[in-house]
Amino acid sequence: MCDNIIVLYVFMILKFIFLVILPIIIIIKRKKKIFNILLLIEILALLIIVICNVFTINKCIYNSNIKGIERAKNKNQITLYNELHPIKPSNYNSYYVNANTNYTTAKNEKFYYYNQNLLSLTDAYYECGGNNIYIDSFGSGLSAFSMAVSTLYDKNINPVTMFYYYRAKNENLCNVKFDIQSMYNYLIERYGGITLSEISSNEIYSSVKNGGLVIAELSANENSKITCDSNYIVIYNISLDGNYKIAIPNQADYDYICSYSSPAYGNIIESDNMEKTWSIDEINNETVKYYLVKKG
Repeated sequence: MCDNIIVLYVFMILKFIFLVILPIIIIIKRKKKIFNILLLIEILALLIIVICNVFTINKCIYNSNIKGIERAKNKNQITLYNELHPIKPSNYNSYYVNANTNYTTAKNEKFYYYNQNLLSLTDAYYECGGNNIYIDSFGSGLSAFSMAVSTLYDKNINPVTMFYYYRAKNENLCNVKFDIQSMYNYLIERYGGITLSEISSNEIYSSVKNGGLVIAELSANENSKITCDSNYIVIYNISLDGNYKIAIPNQADYDYICSYSSPAYGNIIESDNMEKTWSIDEINNETVKYYLVKKG
């Protein structure tokens, strides 16, 4: 997606010129010397437009339409949480953070889903270098692991509860990498009976079918549809057509566009990604590692 409104309007005007105005001029000037020059310009312009639209080579040309402009107007809907919350919250707790249990696993058991964009989660933070770092900017791995553990225990063990314990084990969080393996190493002391192992994509189907949960570590690229940056999701069920159902910790309730700083700049992350099913090829496109979480 191209998020520059002026550029989109310019390309819309150019499209109108080359698709409507110039063909009319060519017809009028067909007996003039300039005819061949205008015809060549028209052919080249149409070729560029067709190539860009078919292969989405230039996203500003491809998205220069009314729908593209409307999406670009909404590009600032997502703002860093730290910018919206410059003042440190007075307190927060995990008591009111409950999972959404409207989803089920392949074993038809309750799947515990937590969305870290919800207000009850977003006020959790740690201090680093004089700044407050909020859970919705670092906590997708924590939230994904929380979903897996809660589901396997069939108990509400939300990301903030886990974060309390994780923070107690790490005095200086500025030097901590919030990845699944390090979380597991610390949190397994408290939430035993759970094993975590790295698996290949070929093992996902049987793992999920047998009641395991697969955490996928994502890294965005130019073709991303699930995330704009690095992220974690949970693969928790299989649809009738053999595709997968995924839980996204930071799923927004509106479509948004990946920013300039994203490897997926211009791509649209849609609000119904959790209602869709995904093929293994689509998930593989954005995944760098898979972790199986199951009862030991």
